[in-house]
Amino acid sequence: MSKRIDELRMVDPILSTIAQGYSNSSLISEALFPIVSVSKSKMKIPVFGKEAFYLRAVDRAIRADSNRIPPTEISLIDFETQERDLEMALDHLEQEEANNLEMYMSQITKTLADSIALTREKSAADLAQDSALYASGMKTVITSGDAFDDYTNTTDPIEVIKDGLEAVRGKIGKFPNTMVLGESVFRVLMSHPKILDKIKYSSLGKATKEILKELTDVPNIEVGLSVYTDNGASFTDIWQDNIVLAYVDKSVKGSRSEFNPSYGYTFRRQGMPEVDTYNENGGKIKVLRYTDNYSVNVTAQDAAFLISNTNHN
Repeated sequence: MSKRIDELRMVDPILSTIAQGYSNSSLISEALFPIVSVSKSKMKIPVFGKEAFYLRAVDRAIRADSNRIPPTEISLIDFETQERDLEMALDHLEQEEANNLEMYMSQITKTLADSIALTREKSAADLAQDSALYASGMKTVITSGDAFDDYTNTTDPIEVIKDGLEAVRGKIGKFPNTMVLGESVFRVLMSHPKILDKIKYSSLGKATKEILKELTDVPNIEVGLSVYTDNGASFTDIWQDNIVLAYVDKSVKGSRSEFNPSYGYTFRRQGMPEVDTYNENGGKIKVLRYTDNYSVNVTAQDAAFLISNTNHN
């Protein structure tokens, strides 16, 4: 044998099941980029223009011609998923000291999963908050005179949001069904006098995410709470003072397809994530490795609007 038994890689089905079922509720990238399983790492994906959202005339009279549409309304581009992995080594003495080794291994799996998921969150946020990826008319930059966190100006954030909703509807014929905003924006909106004035006669008496849904008619609202650090000392918000309004495929995971028009998707290789283990140092060290394989892609840029730089104080 070219390798000793203690060096062989073995996929752990129990830990892989834990990895595939685990999600961190503080991460929200899937609100804009829902996961679709793909069978290959390199494939072609559809990129949807506004034609994909048209409401078609489908009625046909007796003996009339069928309602034919052009066959090239969906363009395809190449994409490639990328493998990501992290691992942690356990000395055999640590394994012996663990009160419950299975629970300990499960916790390590979740720790590794969180680390890779945070990287995916950052990639998705960078895409969604990059103003260069939005066409003219599908983005607005809030100037200092209209800043949301300056309660002395006349700016009504709800009207700014509604203008963005209308812009998307004007492009694809549908209102966005998803709003993602940074925690700093959400905090400012919850205390904004224009919003508090709109709800002063409501039974709740204070602004909440549910109230924001009612005021904007956007059914899915997510607040980005995640942070990251490059140096272990200072932390930066992944979702900054921006608001993303998007139409996203909300089909259940089993029936979701990359051929459903949507602002974006996360394409993940089938069977991922997985967890495998292998031994080192003559079996004295056991390595637990978490692997994912995915690509985060925008598939319909016209289906989103970006409100950026909302706060200035």
